[in-house]
Amino acid sequence: MIMIGISTQAFSNETLSAALEEIEKRAAYAEIFSEGNHDVIHCRENDILSSYALSYSIHAPTMDINPASVREKIRAAGIEILKNSAEFCMNHEIEILVVHPGYAADLANMKQAEKSLSKSLAELSEIAEETGVRICIENMPNVKMFLFRNPDDVDFSKYQDLELILDVGHAHTTENLNEFLKNPIAHYHIHDNFGDKDEHLGFGSGSVGDEMLKRIIEKAKAEKAVLIAENKTIEDAEMTVNALKKAGAI
Repeated sequence: MIMIGISTQAFSNETLSAALEEIEKRAAYAEIFSEGNHDVIHCRENDILSSYALSYSIHAPTMDINPASVREKIRAAGIEILKNSAEFCMNHEIEILVVHPGYAADLANMKQAEKSLSKSLAELSEIAEETGVRICIENMPNVKMFLFRNPDDVDFSKYQDLELILDVGHAHTTENLNEFLKNPIAHYHIHDNFGDKDEHLGFGSGSVGDEMLKRIIEKAKAEKAVLIAENKTIEDAEMTVNALKKAGAI
């Protein structure tokens, strides 16, 4: 048996309490995507987390945050918000914080963006050590402006306190899911697509495939990682949860 969770993205138009109430009916774990109605830093409902029979992870905010920004003030401001997110996790005994690696707003600045990301990763590693929170860096889909699309783009040996979250749908678009699976993985986002764009479909609606899902589940069991259904609608999230159960997660 392995822990299966649902992202609050499927309930982005609802209050956090309404989202968690719906997730509790379907899973034992919720990943709170900390944007909009579910922004844990500013949300007035933070004290409700203990009201539900759920374990949690937090997906850090992504809007207006770019750890790879070539403008130092913007990069540093984003790291401060990510630090606040890690401190929220620490104060609420939430183990995992998911972080996006950022992007190069101008492809001509890609090398400089990579240097900025390296600086940010070093700072995030320090934050992980200070807070005891497992900060997990997420691989990105096949869009040229995004950093960390390939396994070798981030050398985790340089950042001892950071871990990898594998977004299965993202890796399907970059055609390197097999390569990512050769690495230690702390956490998973599960969704589907047809390999050409990042659609966050219910699993089974795209072309990742059942055999790959079984392989992912076996690896997740061995590493005690959580499988998060990260979909845009509750119907697709339910489809992903059912696919995980059918493939042997429970």
